[in-house]
Amino acid sequence: MLADRPGEEHYQPAGQCNSAGSENRVERTGVGRYRVTFGRLGADGGAAEVTPVTEDDRICTLPDWRPDGDDERVEVACFDRSGAAADTGFSARYWYRRGGDETAAYLRLGDPGRSSQAVEDAYSYNSAGGINSADRDDVGSYVIYLGRLEQASGGTVKVTAVGDAAAVCGVEQWFAYPEGNYLVVRVRCRDGGGQAVDSRFAVSFAVGLGDGARGAYLRADRASEAGYTATGVYSFNSAGQSNSVTRSAVGDYRVSLPGVLGDGGNVQVTSYGGDAVCVTTPRDQNSGVRVVCRGPGGMPVDAPFVLIFRQ
Repeated sequence: MLADRPGEEHYQPAGQCNSAGSENRVERTGVGRYRVTFGRLGADGGAAEVTPVTEDDRICTLPDWRPDGDDERVEVACFDRSGAAADTGFSARYWYRRGGDETAAYLRLGDPGRSSQAVEDAYSYNSAGGINSADRDDVGSYVIYLGRLEQASGGTVKVTAVGDAAAVCGVEQWFAYPEGNYLVVRVRCRDGGGQAVDSRFAVSFAVGLGDGARGAYLRADRASEAGYTATGVYSFNSAGQSNSVTRSAVGDYRVSLPGVLGDGGNVQVTSYGGDAVCVTTPRDQNSGVRVVCRGPGGMPVDAPFVLIFRQ
């Protein structure tokens, strides 16, 4: 769902999709605070994701998500770089998985200060039936273990900070670890100034999009190259075509997803291996997805990122 009217109090976004055939709605509850209602998708648990969609330097987090009768309510909080509440457009997604033939997992970290914890609640899912767990290495540094997914190859990861503070959580790396019978995802969280900070977060992992969904993902890890085609197991396109990235200026990228990118759809972006904040901007139907990355000082910087598009 694309929430593209940041100053409006109540509306139904034009760019939306709902698997229950219902409507999604957005309510602005205060400056930079929004309540997204996914109609008839109410469930205890699941995974939520958010990415700012704006020309401005913005950060968005998820204070909470929970069922409200038959609906799912997802709270969104957005900030400027200093941590002050700020209105912005954003792209939000909620999904709940209990079965299916895809390789996927998600979890929501409960206590960011604990040194080690297993996550076995409704906000944790593992398609292989393994246990998801987390270790805290240092301030803002976490290692996620997705049990029994040691045979997974490549795929994609989305990380979103959870809470009321202006935190940014990104993925440092992810890899299968057959000796330990799990897949490892390393996550690092920082405040708007780039300083390490403990934060709750939600992380999801998938290989492919599952259920015959139309879309694409890629790990854009050649930040300073003028242009390249993403290849290998960290790039996927449901139309069987090649995803590519073009760098037009420092920290300014255009991602091409041929065969799947059209009007609408949901875009999520996560920073990869650094301290940048990456957002998407409003787009035309056939212009690709523009990603802008900025460093802790707010200036554009070349930075790798992970992008996921679902139609």
